[in-house]
Amino acid sequence: MNIKHFYLLAGLAAITLTSFPMAANAQKMHRSFSKLNLTDQQEQQIENIRNNTYSEIEDILTPQQQEQFETIKTLRGQLREAKEATNLSQEQREEIREIKKSVREEMESMNLSQEQRGEIREIKKSAREEMMGILTDEQRQQIRQEMGSRRGKRGFRRGLF
Repeated sequence: MNIKHFYLLAGLAAITLTSFPMAANAQKMHRSFSKLNLTDQQEQQIENIRNNTYSEIEDILTPQQQEQFETIKTLRGQLREAKEATNLSQEQREEIREIKKSVREEMESMNLSQEQRGEIREIKKSAREEMMGILTDEQRQQIRQEMGSRRGKRGFRRGLF
């Protein structure tokens, strides 16, 4: 994939991500879990938890929000593949960080009701706890260290999901 397509995809993802607050945190969680050398069984269990979580969230969304959520899931996967396939320069990484910053700022103006936000928060918390429950003690320690290093660089952030 050439870099021009990557930037187009990143921009498209940023625009779409402003429509749903879970996507950015889910991407952080995916990065954290990808570093753990999970067994095939653990990977399958985590995939099942993700799928169940997505289904639970979709159940509380309006039809329009469900469409946005599906688009976000697709774009997030494409963005992840592009980042893995492309050796980005420091300047390109900075541009992506700026896009992500814009996304975070715009997420605050979402059209999710307080009730939806609360339900999503509870679903994410439950999924996070379930995922942590399938990890070994060593893997949980790695996750805690990863999250601690992120907090040190960027200030306090909530959980893995």
